[in-house]
Amino acid sequence: MAELRINAKWMASVSGEPEVMATAACVEMYVDNISLTRNQDIWAETVRDNVFVSAYPLAMWFASSWWRLNHEPLPTQQPRHDWRMVHELGAANHGFVWPRVIFIPDGEAIHVWAGTSMMPEQSVQYLQALEVPRMITLTGFQQSVERFIYSVLARLDAKGLAGSNLAHLWALVQEDLADPEAVRRRKLEAELGFDPEECPEQALDAALQRESQVGDAALSELAPAIAASGGPPDLALIGQLASADGILGSPDVSPGSIDHLDHGAPWERAVHDARALRNKIGNVRDPVPDRSLHDLLGMSSEAAAKYSVPVGRSPVAVAIPTNDHRLKFVPRKRNPGGKRFELARFLGEYLRPAADELRWLVSTDLWTFRQKYQRAFAAEFLCPIDSLTSFLNGDFSSYAIEEAAAEFDVSEQTITSLLRNNGYMHDHWTDGMPYRMAA
Repeated sequence: MAELRINAKWMASVSGEPEVMATAACVEMYVDNISLTRNQDIWAETVRDNVFVSAYPLAMWFASSWWRLNHEPLPTQQPRHDWRMVHELGAANHGFVWPRVIFIPDGEAIHVWAGTSMMPEQSVQYLQALEVPRMITLTGFQQSVERFIYSVLARLDAKGLAGSNLAHLWALVQEDLADPEAVRRRKLEAELGFDPEECPEQALDAALQRESQVGDAALSELAPAIAASGGPPDLALIGQLASADGILGSPDVSPGSIDHLDHGAPWERAVHDARALRNKIGNVRDPVPDRSLHDLLGMSSEAAAKYSVPVGRSPVAVAIPTNDHRLKFVPRKRNPGGKRFELARFLGEYLRPAADELRWLVSTDLWTFRQKYQRAFAAEFLCPIDSLTSFLNGDFSSYAIEEAAAEFDVSEQTITSLLRNNGYMHDHWTDGMPYRMAA
C-alpha cells in the first residue's frame, strides 16, 4: 500500500479573504515518492514539486467531502457532477489551479488516480501522472488528511482566525466520528450518494432497517449499487429480492476449506484463493464443468438450468441465507455464460472469511473491494491464466480469443480482461483516468 503526504510551507500573501491570505503556502502532495503537485509555473518559468496556493480551500474541500470521499464508490456509469465535486481535487477551486487527482474508495482502501494538466490558458501546468492508480489504506488516507487539516487549523489559530468555517465544519465531522450511530448514518448516506443530512429520511430509514436483515457489509454493497442504477434510491428492491424465487444450495466447501491470503490487492487475494480451491478439488488446469461448479455450491444442475431470472434489469444479484442453513441464489444474468460467471463469483464471495455467517452475498457491477475480488476469483477459477496462455500459445488474435472463450466456457470479455490484467495485452486508452474527463 502507498502513503499519502500533504505538506504546506507557509508564505506571505496580500490578497484574498482573511483565511485564504493566512494560509497562503507552497503545498506539496506526494504518493510515496511521486509528487502529484510537480508543476511548471509559466509566469515564473520554474519547475518545482510544490505549488503556491492557499491551503484553506483544499482543507475545506477535504472536510466537506469527508464522508463521501471515504465511503462513496465509483458508480457504474459516467459519474454525475455532484459525485465528481467530492472526489476530484480540482473541486477545491477558489480560483486556484489544482492538480488533476481523483480519490476513489472501494470499502477497504482509497485509490488515487492522477493525470497531467497542461491547458494553454493555465498559469500552472501539472506535469506528473500516475501510470496506474495507487492504493492507500483507508486508515492511512484518513490520517494524512487529518494531519493536513489540523496543520491548517493551527495556522489559522496562530493568525487569530480560530472561528473559521473550517473549524466549525471539522468540529461537526469530529462530533459525528465520536458517535457510532452517527457514523453509521453518515456512511450509509455517502454510500447512497448524499452529503450529510441530505438523504431523504424515508430512504435512509428504510436502508437502516434492512441492515439487520442483510448484514452491514452486504448493505454497503447493495446501497451504492441501487443508488447508481438511476433515480431516487429505492431500497424496496431488497424486499423484492428477499421474496423472489431462487436456486437453493448448500455449498460443499466453506471458508475454512482453503488457506487464504490476508493481505494484498483484491485480485491478488482472489487469484490465490481460486488456485487454492482448484488444488483442493484436484483440477489445477482444466476447464471446470457446470456440474462441478453446481456441486461446489450444493445446488442441483437441473434447478439451475430451469431457473428463470425475474423480469426487469436488476442492479444486483444476491444469495440469501435460509432458515435451514442453505442459501437461496437469486442470479440476474440471463445468458448461460453470464450466469456461470455469476455463480463462480458467489462461490468466491462465500469462501471469503467473514465475521457474520448469516450475511447476504451480493454481486454487483461496482468496483468495490468485494466486487473486484469476486470478478478476479471467478476469472481465475473458471479460466486459469497459465492454462489460458498455454492454450493460446502466443496467439492473441480475435479468433484465438473466441476459441479460448469456448474452451473455458467464459465470455470473450473475460479472456481479454485476464490477458490485459496479466500484461499480455494492453489498453489503447491512454488517458490514465478511471472515466472520461472534460478537457
